Order: sequence, then structure tokens, then C-alpha cells
Amino acid sequence: MKLKLAFLLALISTAGLIAADAPKPDAPKGDAPKGEGKEGKRKGPSKPDSVSDDDWKKFLAASEKAKEDPAVKAAEAKAKEDPKDADNRKAVMEARKAAILKADASLEPVLKALEEARGKGKGKKKKDEAAK
Repeated sequence: MKLKLAFLLALISTAGLIAADAPKPDAPKGDAPKGEGKEGKRKGPSKPDSVSDDDWKKFLAASEKAKEDPAVKAAEAKAKEDPKDADNRKAVMEARKAAILKADASLEPVLKALEEARGKGKGKKKKDEAAK
């Protein structure tokens, strides 16, 4: 009798521990990375710390205008033909930059801050790879 009771208690306590480790069905899957939407695509560049909120709003508005620029559309169409070509991607970036500056020339410091942030990110990756 004592053996059955001990076995039953052990079974119940083990079941409780297993249930505590099981994930909750309504638990969130985790935070999505910044700048990514539902499909995992980036929404756009993230705001550098050195840029004011007003300048960032101007930049976003100018970026929307730049999407309609014929030079940007032509560069994007060429990049879609060969998406792996780095020269095509660079041409799209340069066309967007020119269109943004054409829309609002005062945004040059914002573009420089974005380029610096991109450079820091690329440099960090290279350092991490060199450490391995």
C-alpha cells in the first residue's frame, strides 16, 4: 500500500513539473526584429540617434516622394532584372538619395547619418566574423 501511494505521489509531482515546462498555447512567439512587418520584410531604415524627430519625419516624407521619381523607378526596374548584382543595388540607392535631396536639400545630414549607421553595422559584422 505504501509503495502504491509513493508511486502515485511521484507520478503526480512529475506530471506537474512536465506541465509547468510546456509552452502556453496563447503565449507570444517572441518579439519580431525591429523594422520588420508580418512577412518579415523590412519596412525601411531605422532612425539614427543623431537625427531629430522632425528631420526624420521630413526624411520619410521625402522618401515617399522619391519612390515616384522616374530615375528611381528605372533603377528599381533594372535591379529587379538582376537582384544579385551589387552595382544595380548601388544604383538604386544613389537614385533614391538624389531624389530625396531633390525633394528636400536640407536632408543631407540625415542621409550622412544613415550612411554612418550602415557603415557601423557592416563594420561590426566584419569584426564578429574575424573573431570567429
